[in-house]
Amino acid sequence: MRLEKIKKTYLVAAAALGVGAMICLPRFASAAAQGPCSDCHTMHNSQNGAPMTYNGSTTPNDTLLRGNCIQCHTGTNDGSNTIPYVYSGTTAPTYGLTGNTLAGGNFYWTVNGGGSAGGGDPVSAGGGHDVDMLGAAFPTLTSPPGDSDATSWSTRVAAQTDMVSGYNLTCAGTAGCHGDRTQTNNFSAVHGAHHTDDSGGITGATVGLSFRFLKGVLGTEEDDAPSTTSHRWEYQPDSTHHNEYKGADRSADSAVDTTTISSLCAQCHGAFHNSAGTYTGVQGIQGSGATMASPWIRHPTDYDMNNKGGTTEYAAYTVYDPMVPVGHSTLNGTTSDSTAYGDAGGAIVMCISCHRAHGSPYADLLRWDYSLITVGTTGAGAGTGCFKCHSTKDGV
Repeated sequence: MRLEKIKKTYLVAAAALGVGAMICLPRFASAAAQGPCSDCHTMHNSQNGAPMTYNGSTTPNDTLLRGNCIQCHTGTNDGSNTIPYVYSGTTAPTYGLTGNTLAGGNFYWTVNGGGSAGGGDPVSAGGGHDVDMLGAAFPTLTSPPGDSDATSWSTRVAAQTDMVSGYNLTCAGTAGCHGDRTQTNNFSAVHGAHHTDDSGGITGATVGLSFRFLKGVLGTEEDDAPSTTSHRWEYQPDSTHHNEYKGADRSADSAVDTTTISSLCAQCHGAFHNSAGTYTGVQGIQGSGATMASPWIRHPTDYDMNNKGGTTEYAAYTVYDPMVPVGHSTLNGTTSDSTAYGDAGGAIVMCISCHRAHGSPYADLLRWDYSLITVGTTGAGAGTGCFKCHSTKDGV
């Protein structure tokens, strides 16, 4: 996660956060934090009789931080910001390749509801992942969708020390996605990661040397220097300015490559990731099938469309589309690869080919409006979404 140097600016949290006004002043350079320690840390959470936390709380945070993940990552992306904003508070972000939503989407739709028309219950409408730091009351699920191992999930939730009653997911740690998942709270899970210099490459060896602080996951992050035309964190990406995601060219349903982002998703949603085999119930194991079955009974992940041959419908997806991203089995350190199908190991279907991790305006965190995906259509949904890969199913 390379965070470039940012100007000393003030970020006022939206009232929807429920934490009042706060100021976030981190500055970063050359992939590791630089600047005054006091921008992010406070020694005693006290100055002139007032607390130093961004939300004014008299309760100090772990690792002496002045704010939490959401407080520091709330704002509006404009191409010049040098910290990624994943929550826009009460202001709806602009969605799409020319909007201000980054690669993972935006938690705005988690709080305010998703679904094709917007609004409604965040979870049932599928607005986004309901992390605890958002400060909203979400319905509590007994386990993640696609996880038949509810006992394992309950154990993980119980172990999360900063879990609040009524919440069932965190940003990091045991019940989260980022950081060291052997740690039991958000702060300890990412401890030290922002100070890691990853200029030597993303190896997955530590949290700070993992793609987007997803421990063990590999990838190459779009690294344009922040400017008014920056594509940083996939701000307004295109076919030659986008993240490069690690995928696995699997031939067996039971094969697991723990460096892929889909394998990470499978740690909570495992039953969704086996094409034909029986879900084992073991976190991170995608299935028990000896082969990648076709026809599939579940949509495949970590599978290279090149394996289907050049006469199939998938062969039409030749130019990389960041709205329907595909993974690469071998990362070459570039984010300008515009080839999809036809690049061996370079057209791998991933979970995030269809979904956004933080949230989207559409049901089930989908990248596009599924209601427009109509067989034979020449209308709004033609050539987009599912039809990017299933190119012969629309009316074009």
